[in-house]
Amino acid sequence: MQILKTNPYSSPLSNLDVPSSPRPPWWQSVPGQMALSAGAFLLVLFARRPETFLNPQLWAEDGPIFFVQADEFGARALTFSWAGYHNFLLRLIAAVSSPLDAHLVPAAYVGISLLVLLAVVLALFSPRLDLPARPACALAIALIPHTGEAIGNLTNLQWVCALGLVWLLLARDASTMRQHVTDGIIALVFGLTGTFSILFAPLFAWRAWRRRTAASLVLAVLVVITAGVQLWTIAHSPPHPAGQENLTVEAVAWWLGFRLPAALFLPGDWAMQAPRGVLDVLGVLTVATLLVTAFVPGKHRERRLLLVAALVAVIAATIFRMRHELTAFTRLNDGDRYLFIPKVLVAWLLISGWSQAGWIRWSTLTACGLLFLSTATHWRYERLPDRHWPDYARRIEAGERVEGIRLNPGVTFGYPGRHRR
Repeated sequence: MQILKTNPYSSPLSNLDVPSSPRPPWWQSVPGQMALSAGAFLLVLFARRPETFLNPQLWAEDGPIFFVQADEFGARALTFSWAGYHNFLLRLIAAVSSPLDAHLVPAAYVGISLLVLLAVVLALFSPRLDLPARPACALAIALIPHTGEAIGNLTNLQWVCALGLVWLLLARDASTMRQHVTDGIIALVFGLTGTFSILFAPLFAWRAWRRRTAASLVLAVLVVITAGVQLWTIAHSPPHPAGQENLTVEAVAWWLGFRLPAALFLPGDWAMQAPRGVLDVLGVLTVATLLVTAFVPGKHRERRLLLVAALVAVIAATIFRMRHELTAFTRLNDGDRYLFIPKVLVAWLLISGWSQAGWIRWSTLTACGLLFLSTATHWRYERLPDRHWPDYARRIEAGERVEGIRLNPGVTFGYPGRHRR
């Protein structure tokens, strides 16, 4: 008799042809969402300021600091500080672009800055990041009510680097060598670009203490080292000239109410005309709402706490920086780059509320609707006039000394004159 050998672990249905579940449409896959989000993101930026793409120009310190010093000092400029701290990535981009014809330098600055921003946007889709509605979080960076001065230029790329550090804060620990190396490079390069490593170093330290992993500890050490370098540089730089205004609690409440909830959820004209008492109340309510959001028990509490803590750190540093001239910022486009990170993080917190149930879901959806309406009323970023850089570039390439070079937003500088090659 022939004995049939069977697998005791097999199912009677294992030999039947079971139809596989249909593949989801490509746009629902992560690569599809990344491609669509990147395309939509660039389209929104183009619609809000097309001249950034069609006529790239230098902006503010792009000319007198990064272009001139990279041209004059070469690699030594990488170690130079500006405004009391280091901007390593900005210096590196200027150094890489320096061999180009002067006519092409603005396009290089703008193009590389947009690529860095796009890299941060695509990083939101990393499996190491636990953000809901990732396409919405990506588009929020371009859709918040903002003047656009933090996007598409080299000088303000440091604010994009701050978002990169926030990504590191929220991401799960690295698990491969490539991820470890990437995290380390981001921590060092972004940490040495702007003062945000100083603001976020305590958060990375808390993150390492909470997780108690080698990866989080190494990351915290790297950020603390960059923060130490920036603090040492600030301590050995000339102090910022102080204004005459005395900081008061009421002024802080007014400023918070004006520059966050009023600027985010009201049309610009309404925010400008709101009574000061109303803005004071909005400022107090903003603080209370952030505290409740950070500390209320529930899902994703660590993510909420880190987002609120990063937001508060940037706001507190801005108020300290402007403590003697806070009420001078009476227009929404005055120093709006300081509000870029807080506005993006508020949008991410609101989008995180979409996954909740009940009144939290509906209130956050309503707030996002108001935010988008506020953006729609001032959709177009302020148009940048053509400063005719090619006319200056020809003389710069000829080795001439050029005075009175005009840049947006109203900066004038001179080129010392030398044969660039």
